[in-house]
Amino acid sequence: MLKVCVVVDVENFISFKQGNPSWNSWQKLKGRINNLIKDFRYDKNGFEKIYKLAEKEKFPISFMLVGSLFQPEKSQKFIDFGYHTLSHKPLTLISDAELKEEVKNIYNAKSFSAPMWMIEDSENPSRIFEALKKQKYKITVYRGANNGISNRHENRISKPITKYGIQCVYTSNWFDGERKQKIREILREIMQSSERDAVYCITTHDFSNKNMKNFKFLVKKLKEMQKKGMINIVNMKQLARDR
Repeated sequence: MLKVCVVVDVENFISFKQGNPSWNSWQKLKGRINNLIKDFRYDKNGFEKIYKLAEKEKFPISFMLVGSLFQPEKSQKFIDFGYHTLSHKPLTLISDAELKEEVKNIYNAKSFSAPMWMIEDSENPSRIFEALKKQKYKITVYRGANNGISNRHENRISKPITKYGIQCVYTSNWFDGERKQKIREILREIMQSSERDAVYCITTHDFSNKNMKNFKFLVKKLKEMQKKGMINIVNMKQLARDR
C-alpha cells in the first residue's frame, strides 16, 4: 500500500530576500518582485493555519521549522516537528563551521529538510549527511545532488533510500496553496500509485497557503482514500520508525 507524507517547510518570508543561488536572471527578477508583493500575495501566518487544520483533522504531517523563527508546539504524535536549518542557508555552498551551526539539532528532531533541497554536492557527497548523522537526525527530504549551483533534482514515487546512514525520502510532487489544478494532479498520481509499496511525499511552504481552501481539499481527499484502504497517511518521523 502507498504511504503518503505531507511536508511543510516553515520559513515565513526568510527566503524572499535570500533568493536561490541556482536561479537564472528571469527567476531572480521574479524573486525580487515576489519580495516586494509578499505581504499581499502570501500569508505570514500560514504555519498557524495549517497547524490548526492538522490538529482539527488529526492529520499526520511534518513541519520543518527554521530554528531562528519557529519552535515546536506541544502536539499529539501525528504531528512531527522536523528541522529546516537555523537560518535557511544553502548547505552545499557554506563552510563546515557554518554547516555545523545550521544543522545543530536544537529541538531534538528526527526529520530534516534542506533549504532548496541542497543536501548533496557531487564533489563531497557525504559531507552534509555526516553532519546530520552526528546531530542524530534519522530521515530527510531528498531530490538529488547538486554540482555547485546547478542541480540534478527530480521527483520520484519510491521507497526511501539510505545515504551515508540517513534515510532519504524523495519528493514526489509539490504545490502552493493557490493552484487547485496542481492539487488534482497530485491526487490523480496518488490514486494511480495506490497499490505500490512506496512513499508519495508532497511538499509545500507555509507562506504559500494563503488560501486554505485547497489545502483543506487535499486533506479531505487523502483522508477519504485512507478510509477506503487505498493509502496510509504518515509523517516523516513515522517513516523513520517503520524502517
